[in-house]
Amino acid sequence: MLFGNRKNQKPQQLSNLEKHVLTVERILTSIGVNPNQAKMDTDEGFGWSFQRGSALIEIYLAEQQGREYLQVLSPMMHLPPGGLLPLYRRLLELNLSLTNASLGVYLDVIYVFSERPLTGLDAAEADSIIKNISEYADDLDNQLIHEFGGRLYGQT
Repeated sequence: MLFGNRKNQKPQQLSNLEKHVLTVERILTSIGVNPNQAKMDTDEGFGWSFQRGSALIEIYLAEQQGREYLQVLSPMMHLPPGGLLPLYRRLLELNLSLTNASLGVYLDVIYVFSERPLTGLDAAEADSIIKNISEYADDLDNQLIHEFGGRLYGQT
């Protein structure tokens, strides 16, 4: 018998991480991003990258040390050569106005990001996080460049 006795076969169960991969791919499709073209090679888990206006958006689903999480981030701009204290103050002020997002600096690049455990995460919340980070990044990168100088991420 080619297919065997299907009554006794259990359907293949998707892991929690794989279920969220399908959710992210549906969200990307709904905002006009081809998930297959946006896929990134990652050391662990799954990743996608796409452009929103002037901003690069990255999405990661991964498990580290038994903890599964969604991380959405955007490297917005390189730090300017001077005037960092007023810039850092402005970043802290902006942090108070962001919903489910934070601004930070890593390796001389300013990021807007959100990270959340997958436990209890539904499609509507994942959609909101991805869209919020995308909008914040596209708006804030140009605003901060205008206020403090510097250059957009990836520009030489």
